[in-house]
Amino acid sequence: MLGVDHLLEGLALCLRADVIGMLALGMVLGVVVGALPGLTAAMAVAVLLPISFFVDPILSIPFLLAITKGAIFGGSIPAILINTPGTGAAAATVLDGYPLARQGKARKALEMALYSSVIGDTTSDVATIFLAGLFATAALLVGPPEYFGIFLFAFALISSVTGNSLTRGLFSAALGLFLGTIGLDPLIGVSRFGLGSVELSAGISFIALIIGLFALSELFLFAESVIFRRSGGDSTTVVSTRDAGNEPLRMHEFRACGRTIARSSALGTMIGIVPGIGQVVAAFLSYTLARRFSKHPEEFGKGSLEGVAAAETGNNAVNGSSLIPLLSFGVPGDVVTAVLFSAFLVNGLRPGPRLFEDHGAVVYAILFAMLVSNVLMLAFGFIALRYVALISRIPRQVVFPVVAVLCVVGAFALNNSMFDVQIMLFFGVLGYLLRKFDFPLAPMIITFILGPQFEASLGQSLIIGDGLSIFIERPLALAFIVLAAVAVIWGTQRRPGTIDSA
Repeated sequence: MLGVDHLLEGLALCLRADVIGMLALGMVLGVVVGALPGLTAAMAVAVLLPISFFVDPILSIPFLLAITKGAIFGGSIPAILINTPGTGAAAATVLDGYPLARQGKARKALEMALYSSVIGDTTSDVATIFLAGLFATAALLVGPPEYFGIFLFAFALISSVTGNSLTRGLFSAALGLFLGTIGLDPLIGVSRFGLGSVELSAGISFIALIIGLFALSELFLFAESVIFRRSGGDSTTVVSTRDAGNEPLRMHEFRACGRTIARSSALGTMIGIVPGIGQVVAAFLSYTLARRFSKHPEEFGKGSLEGVAAAETGNNAVNGSSLIPLLSFGVPGDVVTAVLFSAFLVNGLRPGPRLFEDHGAVVYAILFAMLVSNVLMLAFGFIALRYVALISRIPRQVVFPVVAVLCVVGAFALNNSMFDVQIMLFFGVLGYLLRKFDFPLAPMIITFILGPQFEASLGQSLIIGDGLSIFIERPLALAFIVLAAVAVIWGTQRRPGTIDSA
């Protein structure tokens, strides 16, 4: 029954009033989070993830997706107004956004960012709706050896492209794999590395871990900057849309960027399908190509609307297609989809090839809800543009205490246990230390989530085959293992500079 019936049922579900209400709330929260330098989409989704325990998945997952979409666009607001990207995904927007604001074209830049974001996001979402089911069907044809190869390739690729050091990326991935072994063995059910703790016998709480690593570690970094007076971010002069001119974007200016937007939409969508690359790479690569093919490359870096369009289209086009490996293969491609993986699980929806067969209508409702959220982004963004400078002025000294309270409440709400709060504190300190010494968090998160499945696929492969030769006899498994080796070798040759997105 997978097909038109599920598509139509999913469309009807996503148009429910309560779903649209949750999407609107998530979009508003996301834009606010993105507009506040220091907060990230990953942090917001991690803190609000416990909502998934108490509401229907058709409400909770679109809500989290709307936060992500809103935050990625919202990051362009401080990038343009105060020369500070609200999220890592907006780093390329700074290059031309702030110069435009200084020239009295802040509203033009913000409107270009909004329209480009919506187009890139919508293109990616449409591609996801049509491609995710096809990828899932193909995934049904593979067995444990192929899944082992896919997981190994994902780990290698994410470790290679995330952060500035291959060694640090591999260490982070190895740490995540080890942490994932704490608890029950996935094959024989024996408890491991529990240190005699009853609470650890079932493994480490992912919710507490993710809140600690992202939200709490960010609070510790902010506290350090305040203590040693190194922050300086809140003193940046804000260029408001009124002070810098209120002239709207003209149609001929938007049409002039049409090819750039189309190219960046396609590029960002393709990048989103590949695990581990993310919004930052998509934004800078789209920006680079836009400059290469522009009729006026000399304007880039000095205030080019085309540069803003390329960066914002590219980073938002990753949002939808990054769900394809998650929904089809059960492999989260970045930090945000790793958090969403947990949201699917707590609602009884296991991402993977059978997800579309078992819960096709619900999955398509979630995918169609992403399109609805883009309409809401356009409406909310258009109304809010003249007031967005006020959001950027909210000091982090006010915001972060609220975040701290939400962290504790979110961790405690999981099992009504202070042990989960202690786990959150431990990983908050660990996340702070890892980030201080430039260890990327994304490989650790993704290997922690996929570690048990990786271990299970290895064990099952060895059982059904004659030792390690099973991976040589299965061409697809061998191909992914070779690709994993290539990814690691490539990682040793690439230039530093790739950072965690969102």
